[in-house]
Amino acid sequence: MEKRTAFTLAIPLCVLFNVLFLRFSPIIIITSSENSHPIILCRHGNTDCTNEPTYQTTHINWNGSEFIDVQTGRPTAKKNALYCRLKKVSFSTMTRTLPPPSNGSVLNPYFPSESLENLVRYNSCAVVSSSHGLKLHNYGHDIDSHDAVLRFNCAPTQGFSAHVGSRTDIRLINTQIPEKTCTDEFWDERIKMFNNETVVIRNFDSIRVVRGKIDTRKDKYKSFFNYIRYRKMYPNSTTHFIQRSNFGLDLRNELKRFCETTKGCKPSKMSPSSGSLGVIMMLHLCDWVYTYEIVPSSVDKTRLAYYYSGNITKNHNAFHSIATERQYFRTLTVTPPDEVERTGVAVFRGLSQYNCT
Repeated sequence: MEKRTAFTLAIPLCVLFNVLFLRFSPIIIITSSENSHPIILCRHGNTDCTNEPTYQTTHINWNGSEFIDVQTGRPTAKKNALYCRLKKVSFSTMTRTLPPPSNGSVLNPYFPSESLENLVRYNSCAVVSSSHGLKLHNYGHDIDSHDAVLRFNCAPTQGFSAHVGSRTDIRLINTQIPEKTCTDEFWDERIKMFNNETVVIRNFDSIRVVRGKIDTRKDKYKSFFNYIRYRKMYPNSTTHFIQRSNFGLDLRNELKRFCETTKGCKPSKMSPSSGSLGVIMMLHLCDWVYTYEIVPSSVDKTRLAYYYSGNITKNHNAFHSIATERQYFRTLTVTPPDEVERTGVAVFRGLSQYNCT
């Protein structure tokens, strides 16, 4: 009788413990050190568990001024120096303080009052490339487990969620959208791709401020005026942002300096890719950044470019400094090179974790 009573009392106590634990459990950050494996959590239903790496779950302590990884310690001095240089490539987006364009149009109602980095802060973020190599992994569940997920241009999730996940919180698009590509997805309010996501427009010197006026002479695909038109048509949609004009130029200069200093790559005059602009943007917004096939694995033996297309082949090296960017990210990541080569997952510490003087 006493045992039955004790057992009866134990059941509600166990339930109460589980509720409290789930609601008030300590912060856990999924991370990977320079000497550990970049991981993917093996979960039920993931048939690739035996073939994919496994993410270590590491407790991160906050000492009042910075995060301390109790398992891995501090990053190397070389990485510290590179990150501090990169931190000077500041990220911001255009706001209502912009001067009017030369035609005198009023911009205030259509631009956000705050820059994006002042509105959001994330712990763990996923940057998902559009690479065909993603079809050879089942990273979907793990991508969706992050606090924020960044995708590019018109990369879809429907039909590919097992490989790339189903969530999209931020979408970085190039200036060809919607004038040249993704026209239907952009303008049709019934399509959720742009209406329910925070959209950031890549701006490599296309939209500038010159002599106190907005200068769009280099805006070949009219992205600035399409932005204004979109905000007029859908004033209640999620806010769209435009990267500051010098962001891409500053990153290109940093990549050039990296090549000249390390002698490990050839400086390029080409513009950085949307992938690299997205990674650096998220390093400003997140404490940890996980990239998926931004630095490619060696598993894809095809020449196909995208996971959602079976007939477009790779040709982006002709337009962007892809080789330089990959070498740069291989140097910055805390993930061992052999793991990146095998998995296509590279982990980066966010810029907030570096105190640079």
